[in-house]
Amino acid sequence: DAERLVYFPSWAEDDFSAKDLEPSKLVVRDDATFTVVFAGNVGEAQDFPAILDAAEALRGKLSIRWVIVGDGRMSGWLEEQVRNRSLDNVLLLGRHPLEAMPPLFAQADALLVSLRTNDVFEKTIPGKVQAYLASGRPVIGMINGEAARVIEESGAGFACESGNGLALAAVTEKLAGLPLTERNKMGESGRQYYEREFAKSALLSRLERLFSEATLRRSGR
Repeated sequence: DAERLVYFPSWAEDDFSAKDLEPSKLVVRDDATFTVVFAGNVGEAQDFPAILDAAEALRGKLSIRWVIVGDGRMSGWLEEQVRNRSLDNVLLLGRHPLEAMPPLFAQADALLVSLRTNDVFEKTIPGKVQAYLASGRPVIGMINGEAARVIEESGAGFACESGNGLALAAVTEKLAGLPLTERNKMGESGRQYYEREFAKSALLSRLERLFSEATLRRSGR
């Protein structure tokens, strides 16, 4: 029965919405370079071939660096490709603890989420989307479905179709070309959307209401 189904999303850790963070020890801030950060699993689902296509398309065209944090089944392949394609604009930082991510996100100009084209993936929202929105930084998505909807509906950034490296390059170039004030406004819009839709306090209040309503229905009130 559809009436028994309730949409209830996950939230990000509180650290991601914290402000006035200490500078990240992983990457030094460079105001002359547009920094795109990807954090998470380095696997087949994340479509790193298309991400590297975007990095290669923009190499030498704009001062953009792609910072990839995490590891996974594709880590060895990724290291080899970055080396073989001489992608000096791609930094592979390996795996780091969760507590290192909020300061890193705070120094990014954009945060990247990507997933391969897949009917199941289109119905999901990767957990990193909540963390990205909470951090108050602009978001770039090479992704379809619900995650793309959230990015665009929140006003936090730009999304392009899954698997299209050239489209990713185009939206990255578009975001990098915006004034800093406009990019900051996008990040803040994403944070406000997170607080309305995904913040732990708001979701727990919603959960309490759901339990109360279920109790009232069972008691016939």
